[in-house]
Amino acid sequence: MNSKSNDFSVARKSLGQHFLRDQKAISSIVKAVPQGVTAIEIGPGQGAITKHLLDRVGRLVVIEKDDRFAQYWQQHMAEFASLQVVHGDVMEELAQSIQTYQPQWIVGNLPYNISGPLTAELASYALLGGMVLMYQREVAERIVSEPGSKVYGGLSVLVRHYYDVKRLLTLPPGAFSPPPKVHSAVVVMSPHGRVPEIDFEWLQQTVRKGFAHRRKTIMNNFRGVFTEADFQQLDIDPRKRPEQLAYAAWAGLAQLIRDKQSAEA
Repeated sequence: MNSKSNDFSVARKSLGQHFLRDQKAISSIVKAVPQGVTAIEIGPGQGAITKHLLDRVGRLVVIEKDDRFAQYWQQHMAEFASLQVVHGDVMEELAQSIQTYQPQWIVGNLPYNISGPLTAELASYALLGGMVLMYQREVAERIVSEPGSKVYGGLSVLVRHYYDVKRLLTLPPGAFSPPPKVHSAVVVMSPHGRVPEIDFEWLQQTVRKGFAHRRKTIMNNFRGVFTEADFQQLDIDPRKRPEQLAYAAWAGLAQLIRDKQSAEA
């Protein structure tokens, strides 16, 4: 690859690429994934994590949008019998890849520019193993935050539908090439094993509406949808703001919306 645009070492800003260089972080991420499992890696890039995962897991499916890296890993499939390559945008390929390969784990240094919507998509899948995902630190803080935190939001609720979440480590900009302008953090999502009483789609619809105006009360955000009696029934104070409600309260609201719409149908 001679031209700079095809140079393997050049990160593409349009794809939000920052290549991980910190060996201790790489080791921590890889060790969080059990040996012998089937895993998907989102955006393998140059392979800082990928090469170690190939030695550890039973099957590794990489989803790569960048033509340079997709072609590189396709050329190495003969070398690694456990490797499968999906060339495309993860937002378009994830659902089919999960259906086809049935991964137990998902790993990824997620592109910063799509980490929000991608996490909402990832949270909808109940994996048997879990996920090890890298974010901008502020996004990671939103994901692991508890009710009452200023950064607690829709993602905080959605990831708890199937998972318990914890921060594994925090990394400075210098751990990457090129260094991003912000710190990064790795989050581990582990299945909590409780069967949700509501479908993820209902929860997502409810959370989207409930957090549409963070400064408004729950009563105001759901005006015309819920009455004071509805909130009483769920033991929710309608004067609370959305960031004060734990997952269980959001699940209860989603169930009530579903039941109301079913009754009207």
